[in-house]
Amino acid sequence: MSLDETLESLVDKYGLSQVLFGLVTVCHEKEDHIRTNWQDATTAKAWHSDAVALENLAAKIRTI
Repeated sequence: MSLDETLESLVDKYGLSQVLFGLVTVCHEKEDHIRTNWQDATTAKAWHSDAVALENLAAKIRTI
């Protein structure tokens, strides 16, 4: 199964906003891991920014 097919399956099963909120969780976990284990504030901040952007998008989609 390709990545596109896997994503489509997840969206079909959970809905787009829930898949996006799942990605928000992944981004925050990556941020915490990088900040804790690598002390790389720049990369951690990038993951945090991605999480915030995805969270905002997911919230907008949920209200449609």
